[in-house]
Amino acid sequence: MKLWNPIAFFISLIMSIIMPLIFATPMGMPVEICFLMWPVRWVVAYFLVNLIVHPLGLKLAGKVFGFKLGMKTGLWNPLAFFISLIMSLIMPLIFGVPIGQLPVDLLIYLWPVRWVVAYFIVSQAVNPLAFKLAAKVFGFNPMK
Repeated sequence: MKLWNPIAFFISLIMSIIMPLIFATPMGMPVEICFLMWPVRWVVAYFLVNLIVHPLGLKLAGKVFGFKLGMKTGLWNPLAFFISLIMSLIMPLIFGVPIGQLPVDLLIYLWPVRWVVAYFIVSQAVNPLAFKLAAKVFGFNPMK
């Protein structure tokens, strides 16, 4: 497992601001706090995805759906399915519940909504954008 992942770098950067803007600010989180907490959420999301969630999601996607890295995906992406499932619960649990911003019952009730929103944002927009940014900024080439 490599600690440096340019794709996860950009996905966690983008998603750690989009999801709180979509879900936390309508529930009362001030926009200023949302942006001030962005770097912390980004670092936490990056390390969670790299060290735990991506390897676990890859194993689950392989076992449940026969997914292998490099497979062509369109609207259906088994890896994004599991990563968004896990992250849409973990991140609000880490950042919303302890500060009292998100009651536990809403954490559970809104989990499917956050999951679907995260899945479609990542699989349709952020993942392709992250690959382009990783290539442009870091010279990342997944075929090497």
